[in-house]
Amino acid sequence: MRNGYFMMLVLAVPALAQDNPALPAVKAAIEAHGGAEALAKARTARMTATGVIVLQGQEVKFNAVFAYAVPEKYRIDLTAEHMGAKMVASQILNGKKVKISTKHNGTETVVDPKLKEETLQSVLYEEVRSLTPLLDAKKYTLKSEKDAEINGNAVKVVMVSGNGLKDVKLFFDEKSNRLVKTQRRGFGKGAAGIVEVDEEAVFSDFKPFGKAVLPTVMAVYHDGKKFMSMTVTDLKFADKIDDKEFITD
Repeated sequence: MRNGYFMMLVLAVPALAQDNPALPAVKAAIEAHGGAEALAKARTARMTATGVIVLQGQEVKFNAVFAYAVPEKYRIDLTAEHMGAKMVASQILNGKKVKISTKHNGTETVVDPKLKEETLQSVLYEEVRSLTPLLDAKKYTLKSEKDAEINGNAVKVVMVSGNGLKDVKLFFDEKSNRLVKTQRRGFGKGAAGIVEVDEEAVFSDFKPFGKAVLPTVMAVYHDGKKFMSMTVTDLKFADKIDDKEFITD
């Protein structure tokens, strides 16, 4: 996140519904993750990761490189090998413009239009995960849901809507106050192609990056089945990332 955004946040936060019962969980989470200033810096960064994704019932290892300035710009470049074929995929978002490319052994494959919509939603979702924008009542609506449990641990549940975002549930651990899970409607690979799925993402192995405390492991499930898991191998914040990396034309 830009430094200017943080100054705007602390100096000009819109009026909030202070009696909103969802607000304490969000504010506690911001502090648990290092505070507003630290999370502001975390919104512009470069990151590398390794993981596995399930394709045709098989776990396929991948490497991923990220560059982002959420929510305006986002880029992911992924490489993997599946059934002897080298896969190279990239997703670039610049404002409302999206470019998606997927190649198998150098041959470009057709991209389902639904994935462009999913890319737009994914960046809004990343903004929500950065937590501080949720304090803007003009942008997002927060609603407390019934408390739940994850692996025997009590969690507070907050529903987020607004800003063109499909509703997202956030799950905050009651002891640590950290965001440990999200749930939303997304798109995934089905027997009939790209279909809508119930997506759950679980976060763990929190580590400090500067003053920010962020998860380094994420496991994603589609309709209750494992879809992907990823481990962060490097993360560095940046004041700015060159616009040349987000060309969509």
